[in-house]
Amino acid sequence: MSASLAAVAALPDLDKLRELLERIREILALGGVALALAVSALFLLAWVLAHLRRPMPTATGSGILATSSLWLAYGPVALTVVAALGALVPTLAPFTLKSFALAVLAAALVWCVAVAAILAGGSRQHLARARRALLLAGTPWYCLAVYLSTFL
Repeated sequence: MSASLAAVAALPDLDKLRELLERIREILALGGVALALAVSALFLLAWVLAHLRRPMPTATGSGILATSSLWLAYGPVALTVVAALGALVPTLAPFTLKSFALAVLAAALVWCVAVAAILAGGSRQHLARARRALLLAGTPWYCLAVYLSTFL
């Protein structure tokens, strides 16, 4: 009997452990929100700075970088829609974070292509496509910040 009481007395306080795990989850969520907001601000800053680039008066070229960046930007947006559906439809819930992760990686690729298109320059239409690609590529980051803030 005294051995069982000693064993019960030696058990850790599970409430404190539960509080500690909850605090760790809050810190991770807060860090994720901060990261998502910082990268979102980077996307918006790149978009604002892209307006400093003036179109070339005699733009020669097909603008393949700008066009490809715009077409590629729809991939991260589609993956963000899948992640949003995962938050609404219970059967798709396991795919929410996976979709966000893929969307964020794809958005980084699109961001690189769009910035390269802006640096390369081109006509007004080409620069507009690259700017639109920057805004669309930022979509996963904006939505991820909102999604992670629901865990706080």
